[in-house]
Amino acid sequence: MTIEDILLQSTSPSRREFLKTSGMLVVTFGAAAVVGPFAEHVSAQARGVYPDPDFRQLDSWIVIHADNTATFYVGKTDCGQGTGTAFRQMMADELDIAYKDTTCIMGTTDITVDQGGSGGSDAIQTDGWPMRRVAAEARRVLLDMASTRFGVPVAGLAVSNAVVTVAADPSKRVTYGELIGGKRFNVALTGTNIDATTGVAKVKPVQELRIVGQSPQRYDIPAKVDGSLKWAVDVKLPGMVHARNVKPPVAGAKLVGIDESSVRALPGFVKVVSKGNYVAVVCEREEQAIAAAKQLKCTWQKPAAPQLPDGSDGLFKYMRSTTPTSSQTPINIGNVDGAFASAAKTIEAEYEMPFQGHNAIGPGHAVADPSNGQMTIYSNDMKSYGMRNGVATFLGIPREQVRVIWMEGPQGYGRTAADDAGFEAAYIAKELGRPVRMQWMRDEEQAWDTKGPAFTFKIRGALDAQGNMVGLDYTARSADCNHLGYNEPDTVLIAQLMGQRRERPAAGSSAFPNDMYAIPNRRTLLEVVGLPLVWETPLRTGNLRDPNGPQSTFAAESFIDEMAYAAKADPLEFRMRMLTAGRDEDSGFKRARSIAVLKAAAEKYGWQPRPWPNANRASGDILTGRGISYTYRNQTVIAQIVDVEVNRRTGRVWVKRAVVGHDCGLVINPEALRHTIEGATQHGISRALYEEVAFDTEKVLSRDWVTHPTLTHMDAPAQIDVVLVNGDPNPNRPDLPPYGAGEAAMKPTIAAVANAIFDATGVRLRRVPFRKERVLAALNAANA
Repeated sequence: MTIEDILLQSTSPSRREFLKTSGMLVVTFGAAAVVGPFAEHVSAQARGVYPDPDFRQLDSWIVIHADNTATFYVGKTDCGQGTGTAFRQMMADELDIAYKDTTCIMGTTDITVDQGGSGGSDAIQTDGWPMRRVAAEARRVLLDMASTRFGVPVAGLAVSNAVVTVAADPSKRVTYGELIGGKRFNVALTGTNIDATTGVAKVKPVQELRIVGQSPQRYDIPAKVDGSLKWAVDVKLPGMVHARNVKPPVAGAKLVGIDESSVRALPGFVKVVSKGNYVAVVCEREEQAIAAAKQLKCTWQKPAAPQLPDGSDGLFKYMRSTTPTSSQTPINIGNVDGAFASAAKTIEAEYEMPFQGHNAIGPGHAVADPSNGQMTIYSNDMKSYGMRNGVATFLGIPREQVRVIWMEGPQGYGRTAADDAGFEAAYIAKELGRPVRMQWMRDEEQAWDTKGPAFTFKIRGALDAQGNMVGLDYTARSADCNHLGYNEPDTVLIAQLMGQRRERPAAGSSAFPNDMYAIPNRRTLLEVVGLPLVWETPLRTGNLRDPNGPQSTFAAESFIDEMAYAAKADPLEFRMRMLTAGRDEDSGFKRARSIAVLKAAAEKYGWQPRPWPNANRASGDILTGRGISYTYRNQTVIAQIVDVEVNRRTGRVWVKRAVVGHDCGLVINPEALRHTIEGATQHGISRALYEEVAFDTEKVLSRDWVTHPTLTHMDAPAQIDVVLVNGDPNPNRPDLPPYGAGEAAMKPTIAAVANAIFDATGVRLRRVPFRKERVLAALNAANA
């Protein structure tokens, strides 16, 4: 199959016909195909030059076809949550065209404006606004055209489903396709940056939106179900070869020599590519590359001393004893020391969170094609624009000669191995002058992918004589020095292994609790530590879904539960007391919305107030309990209540039910949002019960699904109830904004599970994950 076939088959029949008939598909030499929204881009692209679409031109965003359909071009990617469907809903609503008559092209760098790709749950919250504004502008321009055509003022026109009629004489009608189909708008937009892009038209008030708030079928699901979708992993090009890496056997090892004769006689062998400590072997077929990578004889020199801490136990000991590389005190209000000195009761606790990986169901992969003096990369990296820029810098070629075609795949939710695989494929393709497909193996994905940083916490709390929380002293320390950004040419793994170093490692970050509790005396200290091995380590840290959020919320909301227990208060009532005592409010009304979300979740759950102990928790070998947790992320507010069953004989924890109260403002697609929250909840449960990167002083030990277990169908909750809340004090405001939904939904889960385990067993687990062996040991120790 050629790349032309792939691009055509990955689109709808109407899109294929448009590409064929509009002059927007150009087949160049060899395997390259160019798709672009403008005919004048064709000659430039045929020369291997890929200019940036101008976000200040309406034609960069929207094409109206002669058949009265529309294609939207947006600079985002969809990590499986249905954001592409939401983009179509928002833009179709503003354009006044039926959802079914639209398509959406995302994330291909030469034909879509650079909105940065995905990340930070900002697709709807931030990038949705310029999408709506440009669609509203297109509607305005089309109505002006119709006004001229009919000689009627715009106020005398009506529009529905891309058909404009004269209000006084509905027989006079014209379609968008008849007005402009296949032609350019030639309308300039304004805006100091892409997020500020706008035209003259204003977006509709919420009450006039008809498609937003509905749940049309996601357009990406049918092809995923029937197997017809072409994923990034499916790309095949003429003359394409396959590459596999050979990673250092231990952290800090140096390559001394390669015996190429050990693989030269193997079938399909092409070349060994090596520079510094980077080694890859290339063969004609994939199975040949796998075999050659296993057979290639490399001589490695171990470092003089082990470079990693001795497992998580050694890691946490090291983190507590070493000097931080950076620190800050972002919150310091009231008189914390005085509050503790006069407190009726003080509580202190420490918590631990290990390294956790992305562990994508499909390892990192990419295809790179160097045909015609250009570099085309096919990747599911969620930040395709950053990959374009980073690869150009890394290879030392003009960025105009590089494009990234985003395709769907499993690598998402943070800084994944997709970045690394894309750079590796591009480097080897440039070296060989042939298309190269790079794919990591399962053990590489588990061992060498970036990790969410490990944390230690030390928290103190003070209660007055009435059981009110009057002081909080919170210290969080993360192992996050040299935190990797996205597609950085000097920090991707291949660059590190080749010996490239930036002058100073990234500082990394720690995290404080996100809540609206009224605690009058509060101090937060955030610290970051570096591990002994900074570069070329398998314990690389980077963003993992909701970076640092689950860690800080686990510690903070577990501690709030401990304070409620010390105050002999119901955990929900204790939280509500601190929320309702506050008077400060922000622009997003988070305090009021926090109260509304907690109330909605408690009502759905059927919460009955009671302090611990849970008198009805025992039933034979099964102990039952409930746990609650609350937080926010940016402007999205979440509360979660879970029921757990703990087997006192085996230690196994089952989260039987989860109730999630979720307020993300304006909801674009309720069904897709519920599914996103359900998925995020289960991801959070997996991180709570199973996920931990195991390692010794030399290497990562968790290299497959046995040594690094994850949530299975057997562990899935029997019931997940999602309550979508609009807690805005003015819920019917015409400018109700949408907020980012996905990452926030998993933030409180680990803490809720920990609190439920305590409610069931009376044993407080302060270290994640809650695997059955750890739970059983804690139960046995409590009963000893």
